[in-house]
Amino acid sequence: MTEPTPLQLEARQRSLRELQERLGHEFEDLALLDRALTHASTGNDGMKSYERLEFLGDAFLNFASADWLYRTHPEIAEGALTETRTRIVSRGPLAAVGLRLQLHDHLLSGKGMRETERCSDRILSDLVEAVIGAILIDGGVTAAKAFVRRHVLPKDIEASSGNDTEKDSKTALLHWCQHHKLGQPRYELLATTGRQHEQEFRVVARLEDGRREEGHGRTKRAAEKLAAERLLAQLTNAPASQGH
Repeated sequence: MTEPTPLQLEARQRSLRELQERLGHEFEDLALLDRALTHASTGNDGMKSYERLEFLGDAFLNFASADWLYRTHPEIAEGALTETRTRIVSRGPLAAVGLRLQLHDHLLSGKGMRETERCSDRILSDLVEAVIGAILIDGGVTAAKAFVRRHVLPKDIEASSGNDTEKDSKTALLHWCQHHKLGQPRYELLATTGRQHEQEFRVVARLEDGRREEGHGRTKRAAEKLAAERLLAQLTNAPASQGH
């Protein structure tokens, strides 16, 4: 077992504190978040993995989504409630949540885990459930429900039934690259122009093989999504939007 250096421990703590801001929950016990982002492949290093937290988070997520559907959507017939809940908490939508929160960037794993596996739907969805479990233990039911409402539950039930063509373009690009073994797309901010409240961001999305596309938008995320859409269009020879 190789003990992390003090600098490595400090960097890990700093990255977890930054992540918890995106999650919307400030941990009393940051070690829970650390554990929620530790894969079982580190077992040879004597580290605890996220598997028990994932189990807890999965169970709570099913409860929280069922409770939300029952209370807020009386128009959904009884026979469709289970199908609707299953769709909300299925691997694809959860993976998209994990990708938006960049959980894979904070994942501790063994040396044998490939980069593409870190960003797989399976790992990303597991991480979301483990984080929910960690928040439930750290902050209780109210905090865990708040996370689920903020990050997992759809704003529009009808939209949540969309197919793969309606995916977030960054998610779609990542999945396409995984399938074709092209590695993980990288995004880089090239420029920010304009006044503070009228800024425009220019971002490049690039692959390890050198292929790249740029996008621009009023937010960095919008620019990244457009760059991802254009790069995916380049890869698949499909038409891309012109942006705003």
